[in-house]
Amino acid sequence: MREGMNVIIRYDDVFNLVNVWLVKQNPDGSQTCVLPMNLEATTYTAPGTVPPPTIRIEGTFATQFLQDLADGLAAAGFRPAELKASDREVTAIKVHLEDMRRLVFEALAPPEFPPQLPKR
Repeated sequence: MREGMNVIIRYDDVFNLVNVWLVKQNPDGSQTCVLPMNLEATTYTAPGTVPPPTIRIEGTFATQFLQDLADGLAAAGFRPAELKASDREVTAIKVHLEDMRRLVFEALAPPEFPPQLPKR
């Protein structure tokens, strides 16, 4: 675990849950873990006012926390649909390039002697 804020994400297939820990690795080697949050929802009807944020992150840890959250989500298999589509495109390009390589090398290969008869 690196120094500073860390996000640990583990899937629990027994209970069909995703567990998330927010852990700060302190310089002295100790760890500080954020206590469980109550994520109960309530209807907010006060017009013209902004409700308090669900999560507020201290500025010095915000960037590291959000990056680690994104990394943890990706490692746990949660990726944006845009990236999944991009991965399919990259795979298609790789297949196409391999086909092109095969065609080029077949065209540049010296003729066989004696010639090979086509297989039936």
